[in-house]
Amino acid sequence: MKEIVLVGFGGHAKSVIDSIEGMKTYKIAGYVDCADVPDYKGYTRIGSDADLEKLYAHGIRDAVLTIGFMGRSKRRNQLYEYMKKIGYRFPVIVDRSAIIASDAVIQEGTYIGKRAVVNADAKIGRMCIINTGAIIEHECVVGDFSHVAVGANLCGQCVVGENTFIGAGATVIQQRQIGNEAIVGAGCTIKRNIGNQCVCKGTDDALTSVQMEES
Repeated sequence: MKEIVLVGFGGHAKSVIDSIEGMKTYKIAGYVDCADVPDYKGYTRIGSDADLEKLYAHGIRDAVLTIGFMGRSKRRNQLYEYMKKIGYRFPVIVDRSAIIASDAVIQEGTYIGKRAVVNADAKIGRMCIINTGAIIEHECVVGDFSHVAVGANLCGQCVVGENTFIGAGATVIQQRQIGNEAIVGAGCTIKRNIGNQCVCKGTDDALTSVQMEES
């Protein structure tokens, strides 16, 4: 079995660990984190970000980013670029309970959680998180580094941009487009197109959309 290292540790990492164990493809070497976090299920901290080059030199070639999305999307992107330069591979991790159409396309580093559905001719970009119970319907497109949270639904032929977050239980109705770096709040129902860097909250006709301020 090939060894794989987890980068970042927390609640999301625990979910990913369970999915990797179910795949029976990789042996988890441990995890790296800047903080001295406790062991979990026998897996230990084997270094920090500064040790990634050394771990690669020691023969660990595969990695999964287990840092959650919210508030850390830029850090996820930076780590990905840094680790790609080192030479790491980022396999797709699919939980054994997920349902994936035979012609769906899922790019590197994406995580598909428990009971998620990725339906016919859907395309999921790099380093996405399709979380527990999320539904990506036929012909949807999800851009790189985006996160579709627990129980969210993308109806047919939706397009989600890059670095975008679709909150828990949100629904995007068919053929709608969500821009890059946007946030759709938990429970929202999206009935119209949403632009880049917008934050949406509310439901149905009460939905409001505001442009994020420059940081």
